Amino acid sequence: MQLSDAASCANHYSFEEITDGLKVQQAYRITDELFSAFAQLFGDYSPIHVDAEYARQAGFDGRVVHGAILNGVLSHFCGMIFPGRASHLLSVDLRYLKPTYVGEEIELRVTVAQKVESLKAIVLKVEFFNITREMTVCNGRVQVALRNE
Repeated sequence: MQLSDAASCANHYSFEEITDGLKVQQAYRITDELFSAFAQLFGDYSPIHVDAEYARQAGFDGRVVHGAILNGVLSHFCGMIFPGRASHLLSVDLRYLKPTYVGEEIELRVTVAQKVESLKAIVLKVEFFNITREMTVCNGRVQVALRNE
């Protein structure tokens, strides 16, 4: 698939059809392939991420997923799912509360917290809920601008 073909598959919500309180969610699985691709692409081979024994000695249950992978999930969500292709991130403020491990399934839960008419932007309350362990692992706020199409 060409990049332009993939972009045409993105959802599109206009600023006008988005309402305060609107909730949207999407599940993602953190696969070993995704994890490995991230490490290769950015060269982050910190032992807490790639050495399960080291991570366990540091008090974790196994290799800890890079927080930036969750940022990538958020980027995918905003650009492809909601609000979609006519959007771009203005700011991201995330708090990593609990580790996520390779193989786990997470659900990104987003609520429209505010519409900013003057900027044609929305503020989203975000929660990364770990379905595998039934807990919130990350939360925060994101500001997204929308372009007219």
